[in-house]
Amino acid sequence: MSQVMSKTASDAQSLALQKVGFEYTILYLRGESLSVSRLQELGFIKGERVLLKHKIVFGEPFIVEVRGTQIALRKSEAGCIFVESVLR
Repeated sequence: MSQVMSKTASDAQSLALQKVGFEYTILYLRGESLSVSRLQELGFIKGERVLLKHKIVFGEPFIVEVRGTQIALRKSEAGCIFVESVLR
């Protein structure tokens, strides 16, 4: 079991570092508890898929879609969401 968790954790990258137009699966959230709580309330929970739709030229905001809703995130918020790519 710990091997699977280690592999998953090592494959995870911050949503802030991902490419626009791709879909990702949320593996976990990490950051300040207030930020993580807010993200969870918005639907960013483990196992959900998130589509990175747009990044503004200077890096903020990120426009993402989760659970059918488009949400604008700050770069610091996107940095709390750790994902893996969804293979198509």
